[in-house]
Amino acid sequence: MFMSGGRVLLLGVVATAVMDILGTLARKAHVVAPLPPTLLGQWVASMARGQVRRASIEQAVPVGHELVIALLAHYVVGVVFASLYLFATSRLDMSPRSAGAAITFGLATCLFPWLLMFPAMGFGLFGVRGPPGTQLFLSSLVNHAAYGVGIWLGARVSGAI
Repeated sequence: MFMSGGRVLLLGVVATAVMDILGTLARKAHVVAPLPPTLLGQWVASMARGQVRRASIEQAVPVGHELVIALLAHYVVGVVFASLYLFATSRLDMSPRSAGAAITFGLATCLFPWLLMFPAMGFGLFGVRGPPGTQLFLSSLVNHAAYGVGIWLGARVSGAI
């Protein structure tokens, strides 16, 4: 299956926006307690300076504009994952409009924070040593399931076949 770059971008942006909206609702309902987005911005800025792994991202020197950095990185990753989803469904001869495939893929993307991002930020595998008051494992599970819902909706909006 081939989609134009504009449609892939639309799919990724829709999926990530749905993730953000549903994640915000879950946070306001006190279902989840994610990391402050500024910590993601700090981590991305640290990586840009060549330091991928930190003992504690909370101790990193502020660089300014962490929220903007986090937002841009979040949406870029969302678009990249959407591209991977389209590639995977194409290779597996599956419809990208399948709700089951989209939500399963969204849940599979939890592996990124659980095994890479949280440990690199100093929070351990699955975020078990996250900052007080956070629920990193559950928050990423809920948010990435929401990303899967967004992939499913985005596949419909973007015209994915």
